[in-house]
Amino acid sequence: MAFRVQLAVLLLALLSACAAPRGRVRLDTGEGAPIEYSPPSSVRAVTVGEGAFEEALTELVLATPLRLRASRPGDWVRVSYSTGETDRAFGGFCEPGLRRGDCISLLEDVMGLSDWDKFGVALALSLDPLRESISRAVEETLAPQLFYSMIGTGLVTWAALAANPEPAFTKAAAVISALLLLYLGAETFLELIEASQDLKLATDQASTWKELDASGQRFAARVGPSIARVLVLAVTVAVSHGLTGGASLLAARLATLPNFPGGAAVASRVGVNVASLDQVRAVSVSGGVITLSLPSTVVAMAAKPPASTTPGGARSWNSFSALKRARGPAGPGKQWHHIVEQTDGNVRRFGPQALHNTENVIAIDQAVHQQISRYYSSKDPFTTGGQITVRQWLSGQSFQAQRDFGRMILMRYGVVP
Repeated sequence: MAFRVQLAVLLLALLSACAAPRGRVRLDTGEGAPIEYSPPSSVRAVTVGEGAFEEALTELVLATPLRLRASRPGDWVRVSYSTGETDRAFGGFCEPGLRRGDCISLLEDVMGLSDWDKFGVALALSLDPLRESISRAVEETLAPQLFYSMIGTGLVTWAALAANPEPAFTKAAAVISALLLLYLGAETFLELIEASQDLKLATDQASTWKELDASGQRFAARVGPSIARVLVLAVTVAVSHGLTGGASLLAARLATLPNFPGGAAVASRVGVNVASLDQVRAVSVSGGVITLSLPSTVVAMAAKPPASTTPGGARSWNSFSALKRARGPAGPGKQWHHIVEQTDGNVRRFGPQALHNTENVIAIDQAVHQQISRYYSSKDPFTTGGQITVRQWLSGQSFQAQRDFGRMILMRYGVVP
């Protein structure tokens, strides 16, 4: 009888452990207790196909400034790159014993490599299915090998941090992690972390090239090509100077990513305001809880404690005409702009005061206002697949998703809301 009681207690403990919440997000603003946020279980990774991946990666690498510096004053600097097939193609890693000009050779015995070197090699091998896509995306740049090196270094750096038992990301790695969290959702993000940790354990024990290759292929099979593409794109956003030009440049980089408006629509369910993604200071993972250190302004309204629909402290009116009477003209050459549009559907769903208030209506240049209006009336293939207008697509999103999207578009046109 005593044994049965002990067995029942053990089973209950195991069941409790299995049922423990996983994928919770903790938002630490440094102001009071962190905000505990559990994204809905319906959040799924945003799918990125091969064609969209190549197009977005091409946009990123072609927009990256190439800085040239001579080794000595007066020296010529080579800025062109041969378009010969052997120069343009990248063959990855050579099989043991082979020597070619387009691949990196590895010895059969890899014991001379450090543990982190073996980890980097296996990670590179795991991306072999994406090699042709990456090659096509960077082949028109002046120095394709430079971008291979940049992207590869960024990937290994982020994955090396993820492979730690309790990973912590800061600076660029934190923004990459926040972008991954937005695209993948909390659950899939944690799976990527665990896959990186398992890859590190496997490569630590590898003593041959075949064992490294096998560990890389297991990682590739576990992660899958779509998640691998998201990882490459997130790293490329960071290394392509997207984090050094301020919020506007980062917003422009993010706008080129495939299905990003779809990602922006779920951002509030992850708890992060997409328009201020560059302000995420740190991301850490411990016990299935993802903690983001960020200013309070970056916390999406959906993740904040319950409050009225209208942002706290904002002055609101029951109509746009009442707002204009109270606030007067927007200013010389400017027009009033609603971040969340004042469509009939939005008025019915959210109420007029949620739209006509001092935090949703801002003054912007008339030319910019007209450009944004034209964009909302267009059929953007990245947003709607070219089937409906941006405004029609946006009308079905939540208030927070529309606000995040509206702020992102403002920054695309050089306005920091």
